Amino acid sequence: MLLSVVIPAYNCEKTIIQAIRSTGVYLSDQIEVIVVNNGSTDKTEMLIKQEVQKNSSVIYAESKKGASNARNKGIEIASANWITFLDADDCLLNLSSKLGELLVNAEEDLIIGNYLVNKSEIDLYSMTKCKNNCISIIKQMLENPTKYMTVWGKFYKTTLIRKENLRFNAKLAYSEDSEFLIRYVLLCKKIRFIKKNIYNYILSENSTVRKYNSQMIHEYEKAILQVKKDLNGFPNFEKSFNFFVLMQFNLMIVHHVFVRSHNSMFELKELCKKDYISNALEVISLKNVLTPRLLPLVFCKYHFYLCATIIYKLRVIQNNKKIR
Repeated sequence: MLLSVVIPAYNCEKTIIQAIRSTGVYLSDQIEVIVVNNGSTDKTEMLIKQEVQKNSSVIYAESKKGASNARNKGIEIASANWITFLDADDCLLNLSSKLGELLVNAEEDLIIGNYLVNKSEIDLYSMTKCKNNCISIIKQMLENPTKYMTVWGKFYKTTLIRKENLRFNAKLAYSEDSEFLIRYVLLCKKIRFIKKNIYNYILSENSTVRKYNSQMIHEYEKAILQVKKDLNGFPNFEKSFNFFVLMQFNLMIVHHVFVRSHNSMFELKELCKKDYISNALEVISLKNVLTPRLLPLVFCKYHFYLCATIIYKLRVIQNNKKIR
């Protein structure tokens, strides 16, 4: 068996069949699909079991709630040489026809493909500067986590995961996929980028806008500090880690603080006082953040919070238009 596709499934009755069938499991005997139901209360379980009856390569499993628990259960069950992860509301793209050239006799530890966000292509192959240098790749991942640090759209070597006993950190509620990926790539000796689109990320309100609450900020902090711990002993990545912190800061602000909070500028100021954020803002070079995407960080660096607030609010409005 070449590939195990692991799908965490929670209340996804509208999309789970499309996700399963997008894997190519009905077209190739080299694919198994492990669908892990983690506490669904709708028709998800019934729909998965119907697919299991139609195809013995579709496997039903259960786990505790949480995507990390579901993915860990999938890792335990996987019997193929490679593992990839698929979210239940997304799709893989023509995977069965590409398996041979992608995975047979592949010597790499990680294979990364391009992907679509709805119909827009994210061309990681062209974006990546030094494709043969793992240190350079990790730096670029940390400095652009929203593009690179997704757990999906990648093929992981099962033997490496098992040898190092790698699992998703179930204590993290946010960025658990980025944290897993960091630990994995630090072990990689060879990484390959491919030009093909292999994944379609379906942008929806549920995937981009979450209700603000103070506990969520705490969860992001936990993830950032865990990544910092993972990178201990790797001084090459200190500067890149500061970029990672600021990119996560941007996510917290745009997707959470400015979505529903009535005291958004106050929340922004309070976040900027956090040690890990203030340190990153202090050491980051101004020339590195003078881009439209990072402009609010310049204002935060010099305490022009009103200017930063205006830009962040405009960005929230823009994001809301994308998902309508």
